[in-house]
Amino acid sequence: MSSSRDFARDPALDALDIPVAFLVVRGLARERPEAPLAGACADFVADLLAGTDYERVAAEPALAGYRELHARIGRTGRQYLPSPESLFRQLFKRRAWRAIEMLVDAYSLVSLRTRVSIGAHDLARLRLPVRLAATRGGEELLPLGESTPLRLGAGEYAYFDADERVLGRMECRQCDATRVGPATRDVLFILQGHGGLRAPALRAAADTLLDALAAYVGPHVADSLSVLD
Repeated sequence: MSSSRDFARDPALDALDIPVAFLVVRGLARERPEAPLAGACADFVADLLAGTDYERVAAEPALAGYRELHARIGRTGRQYLPSPESLFRQLFKRRAWRAIEMLVDAYSLVSLRTRVSIGAHDLARLRLPVRLAATRGGEELLPLGESTPLRLGAGEYAYFDADERVLGRMECRQCDATRVGPATRDVLFILQGHGGLRAPALRAAADTLLDALAAYVGPHVADSLSVLD
């Protein structure tokens, strides 16, 4: 069982005011049919396209707050899009949901609905504890689905495991090494906010995520939730 001691945020990041929640789920089974999740994703896209556009969604305070956080450390531009905004950008471009895998689709849907950045890592592929810390410069991250590592600059923030492996660059890119898939049973979800998206929103998003996993993926055990505000 995980505990609060397994998750930390470097005090050097206090000035950036980054709330983060670490949710551990164990024993996740794949017992739900695919149709309900596919239908929920399709309905979300249809409602989104009928009611708004990318520019208006990107201007919402919940998403704009991530970009404001990035600007404080000098990281601006399309390569630093926060993960929920990147998902919205893809939806408006494709005008349809691109299914990946039940677990990925379920947490992506929750991220879109709540506007909270959510990353997922296979616990069997990392070593606790995990911490959010400032980068020194030169750390490498191999992003999901890519073959060329990114070299991180100094003064960013990133998630590290006990082996000093970079799990995620800010709330923008996840590493490929800990990717979740159909065989994943134990998951570390990282939910990150910003100064305007605080602990209550992260706790609510975690509850929504647990409900979505039960409804669309299968039974599981919510092991622990550690919230750092």
